[in-house]
Amino acid sequence: MSNRKDYSWKNQLLFPLLCASSFLHAWLLQQPIFILIGCYFLGIICCKKQVTLVLLAVFCSFFVFLRAQQTKLPPVPIEKELVTKVHIFPDTIQLNGDLVNFEGSLSQGNIKGQYKLATEQEKNQWKIRKNWSKIIKVKGSFREIEQLRNQHGFHAQRFYFSTNQLGVFVIDEIIFEKDASGFAVLRKIRASCIDWLEENFPEKISTYFLALLVGYKSRDFHEIQDIYSSSGILHFFTISGSHVYLFYGWFLQLLRRTRLTFNEFSLISCIGIFFGIFLFGQEVSVLRASFLYLLNLFFKERQIHLSRMDRFSIVLFVLLLLDPKTLLQLSGILSLGMSWFILIQNDGDNHFFAQLWRSQVVSVLAAPIFMYTFFELPLLGGILTTVCGSFFTIFLPFSLFLCGLTLLGVPVSGLTNLLLYFIQGFEGLLRLTKSLVWVTGQPAMFSVVVAVISSLLLYHYHRKWLLFLPTFILIGSQLLSFETSVSFVDVGQGDSTVIQSPFKKEVYVIDTGGRLSFEQEAWQQRTYRSGAEYTLLPFLKGEGVRQIDGLFLTHGDADHLGDAAKVIEKIPVKWVYVGKGSLQHPSIQRLAKHLPKRTKIREVEMNEIIGKRVSLQVLAPKFGKGENEDSLVLTTKIRGMRFLMTGDLGKEGERKLLKDYPNLKVDVMKLGHHGSKTSTDYQFIAQIQLKEGIISCGKNNRFNHPHPEVLETLTANHVRVFRTDQSGMVRYLWGIKEQQPRLWLAKDY
Repeated sequence: MSNRKDYSWKNQLLFPLLCASSFLHAWLLQQPIFILIGCYFLGIICCKKQVTLVLLAVFCSFFVFLRAQQTKLPPVPIEKELVTKVHIFPDTIQLNGDLVNFEGSLSQGNIKGQYKLATEQEKNQWKIRKNWSKIIKVKGSFREIEQLRNQHGFHAQRFYFSTNQLGVFVIDEIIFEKDASGFAVLRKIRASCIDWLEENFPEKISTYFLALLVGYKSRDFHEIQDIYSSSGILHFFTISGSHVYLFYGWFLQLLRRTRLTFNEFSLISCIGIFFGIFLFGQEVSVLRASFLYLLNLFFKERQIHLSRMDRFSIVLFVLLLLDPKTLLQLSGILSLGMSWFILIQNDGDNHFFAQLWRSQVVSVLAAPIFMYTFFELPLLGGILTTVCGSFFTIFLPFSLFLCGLTLLGVPVSGLTNLLLYFIQGFEGLLRLTKSLVWVTGQPAMFSVVVAVISSLLLYHYHRKWLLFLPTFILIGSQLLSFETSVSFVDVGQGDSTVIQSPFKKEVYVIDTGGRLSFEQEAWQQRTYRSGAEYTLLPFLKGEGVRQIDGLFLTHGDADHLGDAAKVIEKIPVKWVYVGKGSLQHPSIQRLAKHLPKRTKIREVEMNEIIGKRVSLQVLAPKFGKGENEDSLVLTTKIRGMRFLMTGDLGKEGERKLLKDYPNLKVDVMKLGHHGSKTSTDYQFIAQIQLKEGIISCGKNNRFNHPHPEVLETLTANHVRVFRTDQSGMVRYLWGIKEQQPRLWLAKDY
């Protein structure tokens, strides 16, 4: 056996980086699995006796860890008033009613800033973003970063950690302001572009132009985001960087027509690309595309031959040096991951069907990542990427052409109307693909890593006919859910309970939560996405729920059924159940009028039992109008444990329950009316011998729920209390043979 050492590293530069990155993430996330992955890549290098790669692995690890230590953020005081200077990034300003959101920086690090506007005149001043390239002295405080509120939900602490932000800084008072200097002028230019696009084009068109031309996601972008994410082509707006390549290509073609020397050409090219990074928003996809374009340009001019994979590896190293947490960010994972999946396909055939196949292969390779992050798979994502790519290739130059005509003062109303009709038609076609999205649920991280590596090995060893197997196995494992569960979802100041049988054969939802509205002046009114899109829906999709068998609406208050329409829109619902007489309530009537054909609504009778695998019994009302005192009262018994859900039932209703069901005994109760003193009667709690009580209320809610009197009643009766404002989601889970439930609290994660 030869002991000759191999000093070749062609197409191998990625291994040292993967090794360094794995050990880095094991340290950052405290996840042992990444140590195993790092050792795996290190083992590959050592087995091949590639000394150069071993040295590179040590080199990369040292500098990436050193950089990670340098970018470590200091702790900040929470809810303590500070007087400090804030540098506003004007190109990140977003207005929502009387609230301003922006990104900026303090001396300690970057922040997300918030400021509540006092007058409409002040709001008009903030609308001109370019005027806010400033450093302001303010009084304010850091808001406490939220813990995980619901399983599969948004984890604010991880988000701010991964994006290197100190948190949300709430400004109470602006003391003085001065203009920022230096590189701030680049952000000011981008802010001017954003202002100009918003002023000169209709809202729908400006939303597209802002996203595609300057990488700015306005609040209106969320409306079209759902369409493109369900179609699997959202990456055209977020991660592809294709528009960056097009713009740089046009810019360099223009430069080549001049008689510049090589040094002049190189200098202007670098300046142009550096300017482009700021203009396009400094996202990971922009940085990746910009650095790769610059590297390709340099190697081409210097006639240095390096493989595409090695050039990609160099860019990855630069990105990790700039921000060691790049691969903790969703945009970083998707941008770099998808780029890598594209690179490993070396087939040079560019005819349409070959492109179609490659796109679908990329979709399959990326499927486990999409399952983990979005809990669903667009089945036609790869095909639509190829088909719609041509649309965006035409759309970009046409957008610039339209902007150029507008700058020259040429009337373009006819063209904008034509473009508007085209966009609406295109969106309409994409909406037809919504039914081709498969809700998978969220698999375990270990399973995702195994599935991705397995797919890559199958592709590498030319077992392409087995390429779909790891993804299918992963999806299949999600279907094998043996657990029964009762989950009290944290929807803020509202109610929502989810009951699931094994294998998701039956899923019942009791209330959906919703937002209470308060009267304000027109300029103060904020637009909100449905709260369920941040709470209930991610939980249901993360659990792999594709259909709700029954949606129970306890009464007509907005904090119980306000998000019902959104839930029904996103997840098919078989039946909507309401209490006897509740169909006369105005809110329930409005909902009933707009139900899709697949969803039926009916009133349920007292003592009626619904469900087979999980049975829910209706205890009240005998008849009502959908008000608090007429709340639909439900009970279910799982493995000997009885649950009671009472909506906003008051003390009088509770006492009536005792008369109707004198032998009622309850283990766990969702306490009425969010812990208000109008509910939770002492005699009622004592007689049902309650063991555990769930209070669903919003953190720092304006009603000061739960009331101290209610807490005293529960303490006196030795009731263990769980509050969603303190614990987040509360779940009871039973395995296939378990008689006693496991308790899951969001605050523990």
